[in-house]
Amino acid sequence: TSFPLPGGGRGGGGAGPRGRRAPPHFHERGDHVLAVDLRPNDTPAAQRETCDLRDASAIEALLDRIGPGWDALAYVAGVPGTAPAADVLKVNYLGMRLFTTGMLPLLRQGGAIVTVASVAALGWQQRIDDLAGLLTATDADTVERWQATQDSAYPVYSTSKQAAIIFAKRLAPAAWRKYGVRVNTVSPGPTETPILTDFEASMGKEVLDSVKATIGRHATVADIVPVIAFLAGPESRWVNGQDIHVDGGFVAPMTVGPAIEL
Repeated sequence: TSFPLPGGGRGGGGAGPRGRRAPPHFHERGDHVLAVDLRPNDTPAAQRETCDLRDASAIEALLDRIGPGWDALAYVAGVPGTAPAADVLKVNYLGMRLFTTGMLPLLRQGGAIVTVASVAALGWQQRIDDLAGLLTATDADTVERWQATQDSAYPVYSTSKQAAIIFAKRLAPAAWRKYGVRVNTVSPGPTETPILTDFEASMGKEVLDSVKATIGRHATVADIVPVIAFLAGPESRWVNGQDIHVDGGFVAPMTVGPAIEL
């Protein structure tokens, strides 16, 4: 299997530690991995490229350089809600949109796209109309103008991941029909990485502590990456347009009512 894996550095336009730690998993099992980062890096991979995912021209240039023949794209890049709102939307949503649509003609038939979303997107079904302007945006200026009209109290990180899930679900049928490529998202719960404190700051430490208390611990990157690998591989060949929660079961009772006591 060969695939680009945008992820990497903590700075704006890059990705968090999940992005840095995913490539070794695939590289060590023998996949040909292209690790994409904001800055030069020594991530274990067959190839490395730099790209500012806030910059549409940089994404286009990267895709031109790497050419066709890839099996899967894992878009694990993302910035937390403590980053400037424009960067959160540009990396987590717009950069993902431009990268995934640009990769479609570069992927082999039978390939797959997996985007890392988040359980912070809970409630996306009720926000489809609210996000209409963002979901039609294809450039950074439009994204910034849209965000300027929004309630600043609503978490922009949640908005970015809601839009990512909705976009993936809308893209999946056409990507399958035209290219034979599946499109899915993975939504982790709180995950133990060095930027967990950023999420505590933006979402509230007491909220994340309550998640930990309910299910016993936070996730580790090792809990998340195998699910990405499954969705990127041939074993999931009939899974398309889905958002898979990888959260230890925390969200389930929030959507269906109290958990059964045993």
